[in-house]
Amino acid sequence: MGFTKKVSQEPADWQQFYVNYEELKQAVINMAEEEEDPSSGRGRLMTADMLDDTTKMGRFQGMLRAELNKVNDFACVKHEDIFLGLRKVCAQCKKLQPDEIENKAANIRELGEQIVHLDSFVRLNYVGFQTLTEKFDDLLGTAGSALFVSGLHCEPFCNIRFDDILILLGLAWALWRTAQSSEQSKDATWKPPESFIRNTSKYWVAPENVVLLKTRIVEHLPYLIFGASQTEQEKLLEPFALLDLEYDGLDDQKALSAYSGTMEESQLLSSVYFDSPEATSYQERIRREEGARLVRFRWYGENSQEPDKEIYVERKIHHEGWGGKKSAKERCVLPQEDIFDFMKGKFDIDGYFKQLEEQGMYSEKARKNMKGIAVEVNKLIQDKKLQPIIRTSYYRCAFQLATDNKVRISLDTQMSLLNEYMAGGHQNKPWCHIASDSLQRDDVYRFPYAILEIKLQDVSEAPLWLRQTLNDISAIQVHKFSKFQHAMAFLHPQRVPILPHWHKDFQEWQNKKDDAEANFRRRQKLSSKERIQMTQGSSFTELDLTVPAVEKVVAPQGEGHFLKDMENLDPKAVFANERTLLHYAEKGMYVAAVAVVAMNHDSRDVKIFGLILAALTFTYYVWILVAYFQRLSEITGRSKVVKNREARLDWEAGPWLAAGMVLVVLVYTLSKAWTGATTHHYQ
Repeated sequence: MGFTKKVSQEPADWQQFYVNYEELKQAVINMAEEEEDPSSGRGRLMTADMLDDTTKMGRFQGMLRAELNKVNDFACVKHEDIFLGLRKVCAQCKKLQPDEIENKAANIRELGEQIVHLDSFVRLNYVGFQTLTEKFDDLLGTAGSALFVSGLHCEPFCNIRFDDILILLGLAWALWRTAQSSEQSKDATWKPPESFIRNTSKYWVAPENVVLLKTRIVEHLPYLIFGASQTEQEKLLEPFALLDLEYDGLDDQKALSAYSGTMEESQLLSSVYFDSPEATSYQERIRREEGARLVRFRWYGENSQEPDKEIYVERKIHHEGWGGKKSAKERCVLPQEDIFDFMKGKFDIDGYFKQLEEQGMYSEKARKNMKGIAVEVNKLIQDKKLQPIIRTSYYRCAFQLATDNKVRISLDTQMSLLNEYMAGGHQNKPWCHIASDSLQRDDVYRFPYAILEIKLQDVSEAPLWLRQTLNDISAIQVHKFSKFQHAMAFLHPQRVPILPHWHKDFQEWQNKKDDAEANFRRRQKLSSKERIQMTQGSSFTELDLTVPAVEKVVAPQGEGHFLKDMENLDPKAVFANERTLLHYAEKGMYVAAVAVVAMNHDSRDVKIFGLILAALTFTYYVWILVAYFQRLSEITGRSKVVKNREARLDWEAGPWLAAGMVLVVLVYTLSKAWTGATTHHYQ
């Protein structure tokens, strides 16, 4: 979809403040058709040209700066307008009358829609500026787009504090719900349990739909901010939470300082996963072996290797659903200064937990459970020779009642995957990579989607509002998606003999990006006239490679969201298909035996009957063989297995046909026996 068409879908009173993409695009084409600047060097960026209004680059930079000022001013003013509007609504919700509840809900919902439009405003303008500068480089043979785009990250419109207004939106809905019911304690603060037993479904969400998703969720579930109660969130309602600013003449630094809030709606979360050099844990997990275990060390927030930093030592265990057990994650906490010794099997576990007991830390039950996990993880590391192999880092926001773990929704964004493997393991401290370590380009992988997890405990189905939201954001449900498996498949492909079922889509996406880059390099070798001709009629297609083109189908029993089309085989289904074929073939053998006997009979009529049975048996065997391959095709294509529990893989007419053939044999056999008995009686 073209840039102009995307902008046309935004509110009419917002459209004039977007970057004038079509005008600037035409200006670039006009400059490319002019004679070359004698002072400009092809293939390199001259800083002097950027500051000189008489050069093409200088003129273009002036146009961009004028558009940037327009975009910055509108974004900052609109953010403040939404912020103050939410503060006002929150104050009104504290003294809401019963007859005002519905009207106030509509007011809050309207402010939520404005947040979504502001997010689109930021995203579209960023991509618009990026595309224009790349087009300038492409047509004029310069190389300034990378420098300009890197500077965009310092512009006020790219530093809008969505955390503040999203938290306020969630607070407004929480206060609105309180006006209806006071079941939840206002000052409740969530604390993570030592053990998680849950039923989890995972979804991929395109980045442009993340803010829309958040505004929909907070209407029904409050933000769960680690360590922050609702009272602490209400600090955003204080008079000086946001400065009232005059934006004319405001420099960038002051604009950024105006939005330097301290409360974050998303928290940085990092996990280091352990595995052997042979990827033993990976293979156990992807084969879904019963009781497969996975070890990871997790921390929240930044990690500057502080000795007292809490590191969560976790063990995940997989159980198949048919066994009656639930997959679980259990954890214990260790200070970072002890992690290296723990990895090497030199840590005094008994002494540590005895010290916790003396200090009165945790309950006796919690200490016992954590000690068991520490012993188990330590044994796993030593026995299987596990070592840090990959790291995941992302920003997570969570939504649930602070007093209840039954339903929890988490959303992970901006996920980066890092190679932690070192030949021979980490021989010296620190126990994992730090910021000063040098990494290769292939050591980092950025995941394009946001990851939505819906975790249910003692709840069988997601609520209707959530299923409708999944449809509105075009969420893609992914069966058994694993960050660990994805990281291993792309950072350590040489170690993994089995790839996840979604790997093909991402590999094709990477190949397309490589092809696009190669095409760009080939275009650079063309003349300006040839590049202009190729540009004429081109559309705004750069967003097409933002995320992979995933093979998907509409999920059954949902409200219209998608389901990732799995291409891996389920051995149980394949073997069941073979057993079914053998069962039907067995029934055909009964008829075939009668046909052989009949064809060897002295009577002409009986021989004809035998030939008919033989023809029917042949047709029957052809039919069951064709049906076998059709069902095998459905299984290998995953068109029915797992996706739709109501879909049928059995042959609806099969039992009737098999029963009919057996009935024919029985009738014939009994009739012959009766005829023979009658003849013998009269003789």
